[in-house]
Amino acid sequence: MDNRRFYYLAEGECEEKLLKALKEKPALIHPGKVERFNVIQRTLKPNKLMNFQPGSSVVLVFDTDKGETAILKKNIELLHSLSFHVEVITIAQVLDFEDEIERCTDVGKAQELTKSENVSEFKSAVNRMKEVEFRLALKRHKFDVSKLWTKRPPKAFSFVEQQGDRVKEH
Repeated sequence: MDNRRFYYLAEGECEEKLLKALKEKPALIHPGKVERFNVIQRTLKPNKLMNFQPGSSVVLVFDTDKGETAILKKNIELLHSLSFHVEVITIAQVLDFEDEIERCTDVGKAQELTKSENVSEFKSAVNRMKEVEFRLALKRHKFDVSKLWTKRPPKAFSFVEQQGDRVKEH
């Protein structure tokens, strides 16, 4: 692996938990700083942009269940317009976090992973877990990282590539 720095901007708490769990040893994604920042709803401010180091990779992780893309487009443009180069990697969760969990584990519904009654309870349970616990729950349900972040995003997101493979350890 090269020595690039990775900065992960996770849409929500569950995405942040997943990214941190995937960094646990043995790492399934490249190590890096994980921060909760919804790139679909919030515009990157200059002080945040200056935190990225030249030559680093900024990984945007977001859901595609709503067709709102204007702010995401603006954030990608802002990253490309920096006076120094950063690689922008887009990871579209199709359609959302729960769908990704269902696609890459043996559960029929995401809430089965935590034995939760509904999606809201599932998200709360995931967020209460330590990263190591979440990683073990994924492993118990035959988590397959090769199936994660592979589905093509909906048409409203046709301007982004699905680049999950660019952060996975090979």
